[in-house]
Amino acid sequence: MIIERFYTPGLAEVAYGVADAATGKAAIIDPRRDVDVYLDWAASSGLTIVAILETHVHADFVSGARELAAATGAPIYAGRLGGSEFPHRPLDDGDVVRVGNLTLRAFWTPGHTPEHLAYLLFDPDQGEDPIVLFSGDVLFAGEIGRPDLLGAEQQKVLVEQLYETVTQRLANLPDSVVVYPGHGAGSPCGKKIGDAAQTTIGQEKLFNYAFQADSQEDFIRSVMEGMPTPPAYYPVMKLVNKVGPALLRALPAGDQLSADDVAAFQAKGALVIDARESGEFGRGHIPGAVSVGLGPSFAIWSGWLTPYDREVVLILPDDSRFAEARTELRRIGIDAVAGYLRGGIEAWRASGRPVETLGEMTVEHLAERIGQSSNGFRVLDVRDRTEWEAGHIAGSQNIAAGALAQGQAVAIPRKSPVAVICGTGYRSSLAASLLQDRGLKHVMTVPGGMAAWNAASLPTA
Repeated sequence: MIIERFYTPGLAEVAYGVADAATGKAAIIDPRRDVDVYLDWAASSGLTIVAILETHVHADFVSGARELAAATGAPIYAGRLGGSEFPHRPLDDGDVVRVGNLTLRAFWTPGHTPEHLAYLLFDPDQGEDPIVLFSGDVLFAGEIGRPDLLGAEQQKVLVEQLYETVTQRLANLPDSVVVYPGHGAGSPCGKKIGDAAQTTIGQEKLFNYAFQADSQEDFIRSVMEGMPTPPAYYPVMKLVNKVGPALLRALPAGDQLSADDVAAFQAKGALVIDARESGEFGRGHIPGAVSVGLGPSFAIWSGWLTPYDREVVLILPDDSRFAEARTELRRIGIDAVAGYLRGGIEAWRASGRPVETLGEMTVEHLAERIGQSSNGFRVLDVRDRTEWEAGHIAGSQNIAAGALAQGQAVAIPRKSPVAVICGTGYRSSLAASLLQDRGLKHVMTVPGGMAAWNAASLPTA
């Protein structure tokens, strides 16, 4: 028996390869859209992919099930209740998928979604009991799947289903069952997912708060308390994955663009995403561009902008990173990528077009400024509300960066100087670029954010 873990940084998504070494047959559970990593694993291990399994209709990334099926000819298996509209073999609770001598049994675990299936792995060489649970998004290390992603109307039903799943189904599995979850730390699919690559049912019974509830009411309160706002692109992903995403070969490759091209695209309504790091963006950027630095958070924060009805043009730290950025965007369904500015911001400058800048303010300077006569000076904290409540600069205004990305208004006069702060500086650059595009004249970011503020032992409220 072979189990391979495939981790996608940024999305903190985990897919799994399961193989029977004796027969060379393999299955992939919850693949991401760019599937070469699974094909390379199978080829290098001498395996044949014979099954592709989905735990549920994903909200946080584009499924690679159709892509992998097209590449291998393997069938897709998915829960019948999900109503998936692409070709697949529907599964009900207890149905089995054979992978050589191994068996994957569908284990209905509703609560995160109504159709959610986990998969129990049986190996005849290790007895009759299940040895592994691929838990998808219903159970993580130290956390439980969130039941609020389908809206308020379904949340009540889902959280009650989640309670039954935990107390009547998961809790009745043998303590020895090893749990491989569908996400790691940093994913918005749970409140505070642990970073362990695997856990056990026994471990979760002892230490996961969801198993400790004295009643259904206590369970609902503990699960929903402090639940962060989900990224705005999640409903789009639900629809894309239910219908079935376009295959990558059908998508435009994207072009090298001149400054004239970029200006023309922008004039027609294209979104310009500047993927350089925040300091470079601040020193000079295309007017109207949004700062979303290329790195682990690039996909999620590009998704918060939800530019699904617009073309996207990229400004890159280096032209050679276009394929990387395009892949990250495709993972969350942003497919209309027109291309990138060849030569980057220097090409824009060379064309004679104007650039804008964003100022920076150190935490020490910020503390001094707060202590002086304000003269209309504002501090805008763009972390989530739960982060802000845990400790913030006295007098700061709190509006989450995601809310700004979705167009929430800010009660700050255009001529007022404003320092934008977040946890480490990434979100503040994005938020400041949005405020600047709305016409605020004196916007500054705070490098290092609240991490730097706390490291300097400055006071918080």
